[in-house]
Amino acid sequence: MKKLFISAMLSLITWQVSNAQSIVNIIPKPQEITYGEGLFQLDKQTTISFKNCSVKDVDLFIRQLRQASHYPMLEKKQSSNTIEFILDKKLDLPSDEGYQLHVSAKKITVKAKTAHGLFNASQSLRQLLPLAIETNTSTVPESTWSIPAVAIKDYPRYHWRGYMKDVSRTFYDVNTVKKYLDAMALYKMNIFHWHLTDDQGWRIEIKKYPKLTAENATVFHRTEKQPAERSGFYTQEQIKELVQYAKERNITIVPEIDVPGHSWPTILAYPALGVNKNSYPNHIFPFVSSWGYWGNQFTPNTLDPTKETTYQFLDNVFTEIAGLFPGSYIHFGGDEVRHDLWEKEPHVQEFMKQHQIADVKALQSYFVQRVSAIIVQKGKKPIGWNDILADAKNLPKSTAIMSWLGEEAIKEATKDGFKAVATPASHLYFDITQTDRNDGTMTDLAYPQINSLKRVYDFDPSNGLTAMEDQLVLGVQGNMWSAIAQDIKDMNVQNFPRLLAVAEIGWASKSKKDYAEFCRRLDANLPRLDSMRIDYYHTGGYIAGSWKSEDIKEEYSTLTFDVTKKIYDNGRAQAGFFFLEGKNFLEIDAVQLLQDGRIIDEDGHHALADKFRGTNKIKPFYYNFTVRDYNPNAKYEIKARVRGAGGIDSRGNFTFNLSPTLPFNRTEKR
Repeated sequence: MKKLFISAMLSLITWQVSNAQSIVNIIPKPQEITYGEGLFQLDKQTTISFKNCSVKDVDLFIRQLRQASHYPMLEKKQSSNTIEFILDKKLDLPSDEGYQLHVSAKKITVKAKTAHGLFNASQSLRQLLPLAIETNTSTVPESTWSIPAVAIKDYPRYHWRGYMKDVSRTFYDVNTVKKYLDAMALYKMNIFHWHLTDDQGWRIEIKKYPKLTAENATVFHRTEKQPAERSGFYTQEQIKELVQYAKERNITIVPEIDVPGHSWPTILAYPALGVNKNSYPNHIFPFVSSWGYWGNQFTPNTLDPTKETTYQFLDNVFTEIAGLFPGSYIHFGGDEVRHDLWEKEPHVQEFMKQHQIADVKALQSYFVQRVSAIIVQKGKKPIGWNDILADAKNLPKSTAIMSWLGEEAIKEATKDGFKAVATPASHLYFDITQTDRNDGTMTDLAYPQINSLKRVYDFDPSNGLTAMEDQLVLGVQGNMWSAIAQDIKDMNVQNFPRLLAVAEIGWASKSKKDYAEFCRRLDANLPRLDSMRIDYYHTGGYIAGSWKSEDIKEEYSTLTFDVTKKIYDNGRAQAGFFFLEGKNFLEIDAVQLLQDGRIIDEDGHHALADKFRGTNKIKPFYYNFTVRDYNPNAKYEIKARVRGAGGIDSRGNFTFNLSPTLPFNRTEKR
């Protein structure tokens, strides 16, 4: 009997712990968790109190909780049924962003050394609460507003836990940026790297240089037939609004002005700054059109590194940038500079001779030194892509490096004494395919690898570094280039859930990471993304059907696919035909979208579904439609006029995706 009793008690304890663990699904994974018994139950009498701090330190969380629960959450100190926030500067934590959280059936106590720590604790509480906290429209039974008893001691591994959004290749409005700041805050990411300028557009108002935001530098040319919302720029008032919005979420914005390459809009606006006179075409255009104009993706002109007017221009620009962004760092790019353009210019060669500059790499270093000095003079720290390490011996150590050219780039920066942010394309570029190049998702297909969720999660910034080198790693960052994935839904699908893996890399201890266990917590967080109306990648991507040999003929016939489940709102829709295997490609003559048997849109271009998956041309195997009067009770079909090219030995995927007109309004259900 005694053995049976002990066995029963052990089973009960095991059940309690496992049950608690199944409830606590915080991302990123806390450093230390101790599981208790019972639940803290919120009700109309629950209060909040503050010691050495105030409600403004966790105002976002409290407002969100009040709106969702409809409880008053009055500010009142009491011994039980309360959430107490305590600021204790002597708290034993290795990071100012750390916190301690203790939840019992009686009360919740939150302690931190700084307001940032209190904020991070509030986001853990947010994840411990039911999904309804993500909305203020649902009516939730009182019994659901509970938090499991748990004690957490938590702090980040790295200070820099970043995400980069490219708004040059595709512009995204203020509300979209805010949505991303919201998601970053939930998962304790604290750096928003804002890629504001590139060859595809200048996106920030500079009052001294109004031509930078003229139409030809900010709006895609009419011949490109791009939706209007993909063009534009932010006014300085909008910038200030977003900087404040980020600050309220414990996020610092790092602006990037990419020079001296990737400066096409600048040269269009102020041609005298160019190293040559090439300004064709005299407008901006989407990334994939570059090959049609220039024969490659790189501009035929750069800023002139020999002209003092270039540095005066940059000094004036960075003066305004420094005034708008209170963070420590300003990013100046420095990547993918076409040095061959400098080699061809006699005046550049003469300048190098006069200044005893050995080669164009050294000239790039000269440029970087000048720009770094300008940024330092503004009271900021310069940071650039690791291309600027080409002449590392002459690079000022005050310049930080954003290491993107492979894992080894982190080693290359830190071994020479430079601080570095780990953001290798080999693992942390989100425009790269995450599972299958034939699943229809909008990815930059020029990269050789697949950046799967596991590949992202398994990345370790300190891999191969000495202890001293590891001390120079500022942190980690995921990057999203908007060259191919332009619609907001496509961008979301590329970013999520991989961004959550980056959040965990930056926060959790290396020894505590476990991919299988992360996936269990991720499964619990995906409904939270659903509640926030953020689309994310699902197994299979956008695959909605397939064709095989028996489905086609050597003469034209019709392939029909039911896409009713894939259409759930008004918006832009895209069908894709991805040849997989066989002797014969699929020739496509026209594609129609039907609603209850009636044609509602048609794309009549001719294409071949073949093996091409490159970036250097517009992909003709995609067909585009618009859904204007969505009917949830209707049947939707795609009808394609196709034939096997030279035979019927052919197999492939049919893909279909809808990008809603109103982003973050509805998500696709699976």
